[in-house]
This record gives sequence, C-alpha cells and structure tokens, in this order.
Amino acid sequence: MSWHLYSLTFRLKSPLHIGFHKVMHLFRTRAYVPAKPFWGALTAKLTQNLKSSNYREVGEFLKKVMRFSYFYLSDGNDVFIPKYTDEGLKFGSLPQTEFEKRFISSLASTSIEPYSFTAEEGMLHEVEFISPYEIHKENEEPKPIFLKGLLWISERSEEKLGVQVNEDNFSITDGKNDVKFSDLANTLQIGGERKYGFGQLKLEEFIEVNDQDLDHLGFKGRWKEDKDEIRLELKRNEFIWSHVKYDSDLKIKGSIEPIVGRDWSDRGAGRELRSHGLCWVPGSILMEDKTFKITEEFGLWKVIS
Repeated sequence: MSWHLYSLTFRLKSPLHIGFHKVMHLFRTRAYVPAKPFWGALTAKLTQNLKSSNYREVGEFLKKVMRFSYFYLSDGNDVFIPKYTDEGLKFGSLPQTEFEKRFISSLASTSIEPYSFTAEEGMLHEVEFISPYEIHKENEEPKPIFLKGLLWISERSEEKLGVQVNEDNFSITDGKNDVKFSDLANTLQIGGERKYGFGQLKLEEFIEVNDQDLDHLGFKGRWKEDKDEIRLELKRNEFIWSHVKYDSDLKIKGSIEPIVGRDWSDRGAGRELRSHGLCWVPGSILMEDKTFKITEEFGLWKVIS
C-alpha cells in the first residue's frame, strides 16, 4: 500500500456554519472545518455518482483509503490555524478578536406566529457563520475566503471498490463507473443550515505534493508512511492542527474538550452517538518532540511515540 498526498483549496461560495456549542440563543461556529463534514459530503456525492444506494459501504471504504487534515481559513496567502501563545489564542498572526472581526459574522432569526404576526416565544436564535468574504471597512474591496487542507489517499482495492492514482489526479471505481476526485470534489456542500444555502464550496486548487515537509503548505511537521499508516512528526513548541486523543504521557499545553458525534447504526445514518473521548484542541503547543498517527476516525490524531 502506498499513500499519496494532495493539497486542497476550496473557495467558500456561501456562509459556512460548523456546529460548536450554544451560548444562550447563539449557536456558535468553529473557526475551522474538521474532517468529518468533508467525509460526509464526499460519501453522499460519490454514492450517487456510482449509482449506488449503499452509503454505509461507500463511507466505510473512504474511511479506509483516505486520511484528512482539518481545513483552515485562508485569504489566498496565509493559512489561519489556531495557536496558543503567551499573548493568548491567535489564528495565524492575528489575535482572536481581529480574526473574528474579519471572518466571523452572525444572523438572527425567529419564527413568526401566523395569527398575530409576532415572534413566537422562545424561538429567537442567532447563528454564527464564517463569511464567504473578509469583513472590511466600508469602500474596501471584499476579498474571498478559502479553506485549505490536506488529503492522503491510498491506492488500494477491495471487493467492490478501488482507487486508481493517475497523473495529478485519482479515481474511485466500482468496476463499472470511474469517478475522478477532481470532478467529485468540484462542488460540495458541508456544515449546518444547508437548506438555507449555507456551506457551498468550489474546488479551486488540487495539487499532488511530493514533499514530506509540510511547513511550506502552512502546516507544521513532516509526514511519512509506516506500517500502512500516516505518521506525523512534530517538534517541541510546534502546534497541533487536529484534535489529539488524550494521553496521560503527552506533554502539551492548551485546551481540551470531549469529541462526540453521530455515526451509522443498524437503524440508519446518524442514529448512534459515539464518543471519541477527551481530545486536545488544534493550536495546543507540544512541550516535547512527538510522533502521531492519523486515525480512521475522521482525522483525529493518536500519540505513537
């Protein structure tokens, strides 16, 4: 088995809400996109393109052959990955407050009582979102926002599905239908509030990367293939750019949170709650050199050594 690395850049075509937590009536958004929304969008679209109805089978195959990074906001030049510093949380070189001024907005709405045309009690809510354009001062030209991330793909075949790597692209096939990844990912819709048009993405750049050093892509560390898995080597004082599963021996400083999601069950999609336990959040700082494995669990990292 061999792994190939690709750099992906999407342009945000509409507001994007990635569910985080709720404060009073405000539904907050994360300032980055974890791997699972991309996996879900690719699974749904690939299943349809293969003229299949077995979403679970296609999704499990993609989990085996793909390893995602998280996707972070970019202005086309800089990648705004969170990092804890002595001056507080920063995104790239921007303080958190400046970052949120430029990229985060919100929309308030409520349900209307049809007989009185007044707001229904308790129905006021406000949704934070990542704006598709930088929020600048009046008369400034708006600049588009991008999402940048990494994707590793394994060239392998199973009973019904397989991956074929070609020059500058790869295809997923079931023996009858071949779907190029560049076509599959050309347009995607991810995140919350999709029925209102949120989360529209357009693939702007899809490049194979032949370098194991990730710094020039805006990410920290080096990657290598080991025992059919992806390993990431990070140095002391470098920041993590995914959630890392809690390990009592890991020397790190930052923030920690529980990761819980909905998975497949015999009753259907999203019917089973699954906990991935406590995880260190992106931006936490390593206090020692460490090697991590990118797991099948939607881009989560696990300490190896």
